[in-house]
Amino acid sequence: MSQPPAMTVAPRRALVRQLIAQGPTLSTRNIAAQVSVSKDTVRGDLAAIRQEDAEASPEPAASAPEPSPDTDHLTLVLGEPLSQTLAVLRAARGAEDTTKQNEAAARAAIRAMANTVRDAQQRHQGQPSP
Repeated sequence: MSQPPAMTVAPRRALVRQLIAQGPTLSTRNIAAQVSVSKDTVRGDLAAIRQEDAEASPEPAASAPEPSPDTDHLTLVLGEPLSQTLAVLRAARGAEDTTKQNEAAARAAIRAMANTVRDAQQRHQGQPSP
């Protein structure tokens, strides 16, 4: 019986981050067992997560008007790192730098990451993917 393919770094770290949030006292060994990697890999992920958190600066407040209470909105301030990331995603689709294309790229990236994390969680819980 073959093992499922290994997760890439970003989804694995997202899963590690989620496990820490759910159980802050989980040991490195326990996390490693749940993610199916070595405890050294988890240590590296934890160090990278701490560094990411330390480097994350608070986003400037958005000056967009408040949305009406009957609609859902997400407002992102496009700093340089996010602008560069959106440019990579748009380039992969050959899309122009427009608000509509940025929204489409962000939606696709969020859906893809959520699917990856959900699939990883289901694999680790022994559930089949939808």
